Amino acid sequence: MNKKIFFLILLIFTSASFIQPEPVKTGIGLKTGYFGVPDQLLDLIMFEHPGIEGKFYSIEIRNYGPSGKRSVFSGLYSLEISNMKGEGQWRVSQDDARIKGYGEVSQINFTATIIMALLPGLPVRPYIGGGIGIGYINLKSDAEQVDELGTTIDESFNVKKIIPVGHIPVGVLINPGKNIELRIEGGFKNGFYFSGAFTYTF
Repeated sequence: MNKKIFFLILLIFTSASFIQPEPVKTGIGLKTGYFGVPDQLLDLIMFEHPGIEGKFYSIEIRNYGPSGKRSVFSGLYSLEISNMKGEGQWRVSQDDARIKGYGEVSQINFTATIIMALLPGLPVRPYIGGGIGIGYINLKSDAEQVDELGTTIDESFNVKKIIPVGHIPVGVLINPGKNIELRIEGGFKNGFYFSGAFTYTF
């Protein structure tokens, strides 16, 4: 009788050792970082310009494949608020008159992105991705220019519209804990960005 109980307990523990925990399927997180247009890019199209930069904040939902966080492909759904601005002297070419102006671009957008991990088996995994979405943009500008006669000309405009959004992320995935995912990410989403993201998975 004791042998039967012993073998029954042994069978239970042996079977339990082959049961793998269910991979995580979903995560929710936050992302924030720098948002703007690099000076090197502006230098290609303008002779003189101020810096154009700002910040963004987003709420994210992650959707993983059959292998959980170790899947090659995963989904990323993001609701984001961003703002960038620049104020100073502007000239398209050296011969143009200087324009003193202020510009600000605010956006709210929603995007759906597919992320591909290049080395899914590693604890630190580089990735690339691509996504699309829709956004609302508010573009404001105020400018002051003095013409050849010394007359000051003030111009301003404000554009609000719905626009398409393209998303190209590049970064690395890090898993410091069972239910934690970190990302260091740069890329383009209707503006260039560099960011850090925290996701809690379940």
